[in-house]
Amino acid sequence: MNFKICKMHFSTGLHIGKGLLTDGEPVFYADTLFSALCHEALKMEKLDTLFRYCKEGHLKFSDGMPFIQKKLYLPKPLLRVETDEEGSSKMKKLFKKLSYIPVEKFEEYLQGNLDVQKEKEKYDTLGKFQMTQKVSVAREEEAEPYFVGSYHFQKEAGLYVIVSYDTEEVFEFFMELMRALEYSGIGGKRTSGYGKFQLEFADMSKKLQERMDIEKYSLKMAVSLALPTEDELEEACSDANFQVIKRSGFVASDTYAKHLQRKKDFYALAGGSCFQNTFDGDIYDVSLGGSHPVYQYAIPIFVGVKEWDNI
Repeated sequence: MNFKICKMHFSTGLHIGKGLLTDGEPVFYADTLFSALCHEALKMEKLDTLFRYCKEGHLKFSDGMPFIQKKLYLPKPLLRVETDEEGSSKMKKLFKKLSYIPVEKFEEYLQGNLDVQKEKEKYDTLGKFQMTQKVSVAREEEAEPYFVGSYHFQKEAGLYVIVSYDTEEVFEFFMELMRALEYSGIGGKRTSGYGKFQLEFADMSKKLQERMDIEKYSLKMAVSLALPTEDELEEACSDANFQVIKRSGFVASDTYAKHLQRKKDFYALAGGSCFQNTFDGDIYDVSLGGSHPVYQYAIPIFVGVKEWDNI
C-alpha cells in the first residue's frame, strides 16, 4: 500500500460534538470523515465506488489528528510507560493530560524520557475552544438564543489524516472527494459556516513512514476508530490494550425516513488502542428500519509501536 498525508487547514471553527451543541472537540474520528465523503460521493453519483474501495481495502484513512507547523502528532498509546518521575503526582497528571505525541518524540515517550511539560505547552498552541451565541428565529415565535461550541486552530495548525491507497486511480478519487469537501465542510453546523478548510497533500516523514511498516513491530497501534469483525474479534483482542467508545446520533438523510431517526448505537475501539494481532475491520450497517443502509466506517490503519526485539 501507498501512504500520503492529507493536511486540513481550517479557515472557520470546527464543530465536533459528543451530543451537545456546546461541544467543540479539536479532533475527529475516521467515521466522521467517511460520512462526509459519502455525502460528497452521493452528489457525484459515486457512492458505490467509495463503498467498494473502502470495503475491499483499496482505500483507508485515519482519524483526524493534530499538526502544528511541520510537527505531526499521533495518539498516546494505551500502554504503561515507565518514567524517572514515577513518584511525582504532578508528572503523573501531565502524562495523563497528554493525549497526542509528536511523531519525532514517539520513541522518547515510549522510553519514558519525554519532557512532558514542554510538549504540553507546545500542544496547547494548537488552538482554542470558543463558545458563540446564536439566535433561532421561528415563524410567529420569539427569538430563542442558543450557544454553539467550536474549536479554532491557530495559524499553521490543524488536522491531518493518513491516507492508505493501492493505486493512483484510488488516490485521485479520494482527492476529488476531499476537494469537494473543502467547500462543504466537515463536522456539525456546516450550513452555519463551520468546518471549512483548505487541503494540503504531502509525503510522509521518514520516521512516520518507518512506523507504517508494521511487520517490523510486535506491538501495533490503531490510529483510527475500528472494530474487528466477529471472526477477528477474539484474536485481535488477545493481549491487547484498548478503549471502547460509543458512536451514536441521527441519520443525516432526507430519504431514510419521514422523520429524523437515530442510528443504531455502535461500539468501537478508539485510536491509541494497541494490539499484538492486526485485523481488517469492516463497514457496518447501523440503520434501524429506514429505507436504505447507514454505513459505519470501522476499518483500522496501524502504526508500529514496539519492534520485535524491544518487546
